Amino acid sequence: MAALLRRARPGTMARGGAGSPAAILIMLAAALVFPLLEGANVAVMGIATEGLTYGLVTLALNLLMGYGGQVSIGHGGLLAVGAYTTAILATRFALPFIVVLALAGAVTGVAGLLLGLPAGRLRSHYLAVATLGFGVAVPQIALNLGSLTGGFTGLIVPAEQLGSITLGNPVPLYYLALCILVASVLAVRSILSSPTGRRFMAVRDSEDTAPAMGINVGRTKVILFTTSAFFCGLAGYVFALNNAIVEPGSFSFSLSLFFFAAVIVGGMGSVGGSLLGAVLLVIVQHQAVSLGGYSEAILGVAVAVVLLAVPGGLAAVPRRLRGLVAGARLRHPATAGAASLREEPPGPPSPTGAPREG
Repeated sequence: MAALLRRARPGTMARGGAGSPAAILIMLAAALVFPLLEGANVAVMGIATEGLTYGLVTLALNLLMGYGGQVSIGHGGLLAVGAYTTAILATRFALPFIVVLALAGAVTGVAGLLLGLPAGRLRSHYLAVATLGFGVAVPQIALNLGSLTGGFTGLIVPAEQLGSITLGNPVPLYYLALCILVASVLAVRSILSSPTGRRFMAVRDSEDTAPAMGINVGRTKVILFTTSAFFCGLAGYVFALNNAIVEPGSFSFSLSLFFFAAVIVGGMGSVGGSLLGAVLLVIVQHQAVSLGGYSEAILGVAVAVVLLAVPGGLAAVPRRLRGLVAGARLRHPATAGAASLREEPPGPPSPTGAPREG
């Protein structure tokens, strides 16, 4: 596991990649105009909203892994907590949507806090196993709390209302998911530029030397898990509305593997890469289902191909392309001739009349 993360990390922090402000603005512009092209197609809009939802979970996981250096393969369980919180509140209480959204994030954040307390003492594959246990346990708990969660059949989520707008309709729900995602991206970037974010990255770089800089490693890990879980809770709110039903079968272990794969494919330590990786894998997954399955196998192949071809993920592709272009220019004869003219001229003649070696 540690070797996989080391191979996936190089180049993810490069400037001008998929995490640059310009690239994120381009993706935002494309997302804004997308409903103008496909708004009438209910199925496509549902997949697009799923892509935004999974992009937010991938962003939350990348905050934990790419910027905090903590491994998690249980974020499907955190998404389930947010989705079930939304379903329970929506079916039992008449609360404004913003209150339900905030409570979904807060309850999931508390779950992340409880997970982070013991996980803060673990590293590497031990931490991965602990988060794996959490991800597997949450659907089982929901399955056995039938009086609260609906058990095997789950809970039907009523459509939320925002004034005269029904958020259950595909286009309004898509734009709501986009607004939540944009606000979360801005919040994550703000966190990363703050002292808290610098503590996250110091722990990522070396848990052994971080205490020498006055950093409480255990407390930093707990804050990191809680923050990541909060954003998963926001994604769980959109997940519940988009699926209209929340049931244990929606949160299998393969969902957590999907988020892990999206981080690797998109690029660890890249905000834009998180979104790009999640959207790409959502499209691949749905295409695999339409072709008769094998979605998990295709996800595994995608991760292997990216690790072999572009170890830094999709976020490192622009940097690698610029390197290839620069190398091609140096190898081009005309460019090489121009470069030789720019070399330092030979020194003044020696007393014997021969040119002095440069």
